[in-house]
Amino acid sequence: MAKRPISNLEYSGEEFASFFYLADEMFGIDFGEWYMAGEWIDRYRCYSLTFYRNVISNVGMSRMTIVADGTAREAYQIGTVMTDEDRQGLGLATRIFKHVFKQHDADGLPYFLACDEGVEPFYEQQGFSVQLEPELFVSVSGSAAPLERVDVDAEQWRRFKLESLPFSPRLYAKDDMHIWMFHYYQGMNKDVYRFDDVHVIYLIEGTRLKLFAVLSSRPVDMRDVVTRLSFEGITEIVFEFTPELDGVEQRPSRDGQWMIRMNEEQLFLEDCRFPSLSKA
Repeated sequence: MAKRPISNLEYSGEEFASFFYLADEMFGIDFGEWYMAGEWIDRYRCYSLTFYRNVISNVGMSRMTIVADGTAREAYQIGTVMTDEDRQGLGLATRIFKHVFKQHDADGLPYFLACDEGVEPFYEQQGFSVQLEPELFVSVSGSAAPLERVDVDAEQWRRFKLESLPFSPRLYAKDDMHIWMFHYYQGMNKDVYRFDDVHVIYLIEGTRLKLFAVLSSRPVDMRDVVTRLSFEGITEIVFEFTPELDGVEQRPSRDGQWMIRMNEEQLFLEDCRFPSLSKA
C-alpha cells in the first residue's frame, strides 16, 4: 500500500481503471465516458490510497464558487468518498482526509459534502458538522398538456450552463462545469423538456415531479413554470434548487443532509436548497 495518498495527477492508466471500477462497484457510477470527453479538469482532484496500482480508498474534491444572495466565495465540495469493501474499517479514508486537510487548509476555504444517512459520525470525526437543508415544494392540481421532450447533445448541455440565467438566484454555484457535464454523462440529458423558449429538466416519481432546472437566457416567471408542469396526476412539484416563488412549503429533506467543515457556522443560506445539478 502507498505510504501516502497520491493525487490523480500521479495516476497511471492502471490507477484510472481501478478508480473507475471502484466507483462503479460502490455507487454504480460510470466515470469513463465523462473522463474520455475531457471533463475531468484540474478543479476536480482525487486523493487515493493504492495497493499494487489499484485504488483502494479515495476522497475527491471539487473547487467551485458558491454565490449566496449575491456574495461569492470559493469552497471545496467533497465527493467520491469510497473504500474497497474488503478494506473498510481500517481508517484508510481518515488517512486521506488528514492528507487533504494538510494540503489545503492553508487555502482558507470551507469544505462541504452531501452526507448519506447513518454516516454522519464518520464525518464528524473529520471535523464536519451538520447543516440541515429543507425540501422545497408546492402542492398542485392541474391538467397541463404534456411538454415536448428534447434531444440534447453534450454541446447543447454545456451551452445551457453558459447561456442561461441562474435558475436558483439566491443560492447557486459557478466554476462547476465539470459537475454539470458529469450529470449529462449520467443520463440527465434524457430528462429535458421545452415550452416556448424555456427548457426544463425534471423527473416524475409517482405523483411527485422533481424539477432540477429552468433554463433560459431571459427571466422566467416561476409561477408560469409551475402552471406548465401541473400535469394530470401530479400533486406536488419538488424543487431541486431554491426558486424565486412565493408560497413554497418546506419539510425535512429526504436526500440526506450537508456537512460542513469551516470556521463559521453556516455555509448555505437558511431555508435554501443547493442546486442538485451542482452536487458532486
